Amino acid sequence: MTYQEKENVVNIFSGLLITLVYSWIVYQKHVSGVIDLTADYRKWGVVFLIFIGVSVVARIIIYIIFHIINAIATREDKIPVEDERVKLIKLKGMRNSYYVFSGGFVLGILGLSIGLPVYSIFIVFIISGLLSEVVDNGTQIYFHRKGL
Repeated sequence: MTYQEKENVVNIFSGLLITLVYSWIVYQKHVSGVIDLTADYRKWGVVFLIFIGVSVVARIIIYIIFHIINAIATREDKIPVEDERVKLIKLKGMRNSYYVFSGGFVLGILGLSIGLPVYSIFIVFIISGLLSEVVDNGTQIYFHRKGL
């Protein structure tokens, strides 16, 4: 497995893990009555901002651990240089990611237009963001394996 493939696998699992753990914590706070996410949309903004901060810090820690483990396992201390092929693969993954997130955005707006509660758009945004990240990294793994 190449360095880029390993990095994409770490991205997928870290994204899933961070989102699921944070969502579970927020859900438990909602169920216990600490926060009310069905009526207070300002709280959704706070939840999103905290999620962004937690996600950035957690990902930095996960990347540091990944690079340390990768350096120990492969005995290579340098990150491979990105050539034009790797950049093209990243662009294709980003394109597919934008398609998925845009589709999720449209689904959220459609949900509002058919009468779903307003908080459902926030849930759709979280799910489409997570799916778009998985599609981005999955696309990159696919094209690295295919040999684009």
